[in-house]
Amino acid sequence: MKVIDGHVFVGKTIYMNQSPEAVISNMDRLGVEASVIIAPPPGPFYKDANRFVREAARKYPRRLAALYRASPHLEGEAERVKAALTEQGFVGVQLDPTNDGYGINGSIVNPLISLANEHGAPVYIHSGDSIFCPPEYVADVAARFEDVNFVTTMSSRAPRAAQACMNLYLMTHPFPTLAFQSGHAKDFDIDRLIFASESPIGSLEVEIRGVELAGLDPTAREKVLGGNLRRIMILRQG
Repeated sequence: MKVIDGHVFVGKTIYMNQSPEAVISNMDRLGVEASVIIAPPPGPFYKDANRFVREAARKYPRRLAALYRASPHLEGEAERVKAALTEQGFVGVQLDPTNDGYGINGSIVNPLISLANEHGAPVYIHSGDSIFCPPEYVADVAARFEDVNFVTTMSSRAPRAAQACMNLYLMTHPFPTLAFQSGHAKDFDIDRLIFASESPIGSLEVEIRGVELAGLDPTAREKVLGGNLRRIMILRQG
């Protein structure tokens, strides 16, 4: 089984510090084939951080795939997103309304999502209980852009918010192991769960163990650990 970690932070900020080599080392130790990497917050200026992520993906092209962290407040960001998706090898776009200070349900994000749509790239959206980006707002955006695949954060409200949006996927971190073990996971669509450690905030080892303990059948486990993500994202794997 080829395991893909769908969301990993690479770079150094006041919140975290993780090198590409540290990511690769953990992947090798735990049997992970590929990881989707992203610059960590805070923003809103990510030019250097995006460059670092891009160079990491170029250095390890069959192990790391890069998301472009976009800030829609910035002048010329649409042009930079277009270049990221067409010329620089980024495989998707990350939006972070809470850290960058805008509402995900406003028109400010439309040009960036339209570009992702044009180039067949998924859009990751960091959501939660923030007034800027609760999961219900992400579901509203997904309903407006039905041809775009969205990936958002797991939370207590996210499964219900995503239930009617077949183009909205949930990251597993923190994996709801007990929900599956206790039979209370009826709101989780296995076909729209994407394994993500969010390392170094989360632990790759702990998240893999959570999937192992959840009691999923082999087909469901393969979907969660990589199959679902491969359907919506182009990854170079050797």
